[in-house]
Amino acid sequence: MDGIGKILKKAEEGNKPKPNKKIHSEAHYWADVISTAFGEKNKFGMYLGVIKKIGADRAQLIFNELKNSNVKSPGKLFIWKSNPKNFINQNKKK
Repeated sequence: MDGIGKILKKAEEGNKPKPNKKIHSEAHYWADVISTAFGEKNKFGMYLGVIKKIGADRAQLIFNELKNSNVKSPGKLFIWKSNPKNFINQNKKK
């Protein structure tokens, strides 16, 4: 017979969501979050490539900017904003 501690530990472990074994890095995580949020789960690889080029921090900033906006195609705007030519540095002196 198991003690109360073991029973509680088993109950806690059963309630935890199992981690996705395919998510290996922060870039994979954000590619999954972004592709799911934009309804383009089949374009995970494209988002992963973009995120590897611009970095997870920049991708997160762009995603946070777009997730609550009312844009027809947020995926296209995400790709456009991730291009360094389209990045506006607000800290730059005029």
